[in-house]
Amino acid sequence: MNIDKLNSSKDIKIKFNNEEMTIYTLARWLSVVEGMDVINRQAHKMNIDLNNYKQWVKPLAFQKYVNERTYGMIAEVLVNEKK
Repeated sequence: MNIDKLNSSKDIKIKFNNEEMTIYTLARWLSVVEGMDVINRQAHKMNIDLNNYKQWVKPLAFQKYVNERTYGMIAEVLVNEKK
């Protein structure tokens, strides 16, 4: 994996479901979806109904997760794009 590709991910365009966006933007969206999946799985394990229980919403923690996960997700997108 070329580190320059990760650093220039805001310039690299990719087509995803008929939408053109940068790999960075796609990675941010995929990180949001992944984060929501993690929350749903943990809530299911703990028998918490997220439709009725709203105290789980922690926007700063969620934003930190997305920020920290973005570059790892960029690497995954670049690897999967080659397949």
